[in-house]
Amino acid sequence: MGVSRRDFLKVGGLSGLGLSLGGLLSFANAPAVYAQQSDPKYHVLNRTTWGIRPADIAKVDELGIEGWIDYQLNYENIPDPIVDTFISQRRVLSMDIDELETFAGDNYGVAFEALLWGRIYRAAHSERQLFELMVEFWTDHFNVPAPDYLGVKMIEDRDVIRKLALGKFRDLLFASVSSPAMLQYLDQAVSSKEHPNENYAREVMELHTLGVDGGYTETDVTELARALTGWTLSDNYRHFEFEMEMHDTDAKTLLGVNFPAGRGVEDGLQAIDILARHPSTAQFIAKKLARRFVADQPPQSLIDSTALKFIETDGDIRATMRHLLTSDEFMASSGQKLRRPMEFVVALMRILNPGLEVTAVYKIIERVEQMGQIPFHWFPPNGYPDVAGAWLNTNGLLHRWNMALNIALAGDGLFEGATMNLDAVLPMSATVGEMVDSATSRILHVELPSNERQLLVEFVSRRGDETQAVDADLHYTKLPSLLGILMASPYFQWH
Repeated sequence: MGVSRRDFLKVGGLSGLGLSLGGLLSFANAPAVYAQQSDPKYHVLNRTTWGIRPADIAKVDELGIEGWIDYQLNYENIPDPIVDTFISQRRVLSMDIDELETFAGDNYGVAFEALLWGRIYRAAHSERQLFELMVEFWTDHFNVPAPDYLGVKMIEDRDVIRKLALGKFRDLLFASVSSPAMLQYLDQAVSSKEHPNENYAREVMELHTLGVDGGYTETDVTELARALTGWTLSDNYRHFEFEMEMHDTDAKTLLGVNFPAGRGVEDGLQAIDILARHPSTAQFIAKKLARRFVADQPPQSLIDSTALKFIETDGDIRATMRHLLTSDEFMASSGQKLRRPMEFVVALMRILNPGLEVTAVYKIIERVEQMGQIPFHWFPPNGYPDVAGAWLNTNGLLHRWNMALNIALAGDGLFEGATMNLDAVLPMSATVGEMVDSATSRILHVELPSNERQLLVEFVSRRGDETQAVDADLHYTKLPSLLGILMASPYFQWH
């Protein structure tokens, strides 16, 4: 059963389907096909979910495209029973920091798996799909790796990123600056008037607010570092504290704004306000959002209009995202984004749902790790890369192909870590042509060029006859391989 060497090589010759190395590296066909024929609702669903399920299509048909966007942006009103159950069964995800640090000290592996699998599971099963995408975006933006900061990172994920992912940017920035995870990771907790932490100040301006070309100077770096002196942690390193004795109380000038002498925590608070509301920050955040949700090289017109919305709404992330997702530039960008590794794995889990059942969590985590994007494991402060060039390499692509082709065989017991009810994914078709079209529709939501469709027909039917009747043997022998080929193809890698 499954993909024979002959079948694989036959379909592997198709650069359009992307199962040859050259085809996957060039991706010449897929973006053009999407641009020519992708239904707008599938484009919106591809960009606002981690992978399209039949239930998502039904919901957007009910609400319309803008109704769906508003529905997802107002995530608080969306019931999420599967995720609620998941969290209730893992008490570690709800512990306060003191209980969590004690628990993680004795059960590090249990706590760590709950964090990693919780990230993947919520992306795969939450009804609040856009919210989960925004959580991923801000996790990268305010990056803190988890391995050395497990307890405080779990708290930051829950009480900073998740709490404020669609709130006001100023609140999110303040929560990050005062987060024990960030204070530990970039050594801000030891920043004092004798030794102000210019490294952290530079990261706040370069990576979190203004951007590297945002108009700040080395003097501004020094002044921000001075303004944030005394922003530290309690003795047990678990809670934010401001320590006046560590603070530089002399006068300062940041980005042309004078700070009077004799103040304390107000210096840092004013600095956060200035950075959060600076025009360069609006441009920087707008460009990052457009790069994540629209294209690797987003149109400047979209960056400018999104930055203006950010300024007009005082950094309201929800309003900014609504503007971006309803823009003409967004609607014209189908097929221009490559799924990052975790997005690819989660998309497989969603596209095969109902039908796929994960039985060994660590096996899915291993697959994500092999592709290079295990959650919370990017150690530089800039977060996982957004653009296709960072992920289009031979090793990563081979792991993608292998997972797509193998997970499709989970119903035969050939994918360790999951089982699958094939009939729940796609019931038996009457003819070979119907099988190819149904599988293509379920996985890709585009119509393949006729020559590529015919090659799939020939893969399923040795006679190349699309009218050939499908019996149980053909269904169970060929359908898993057909699904795997489609999921490995560039039409699924790009969206």
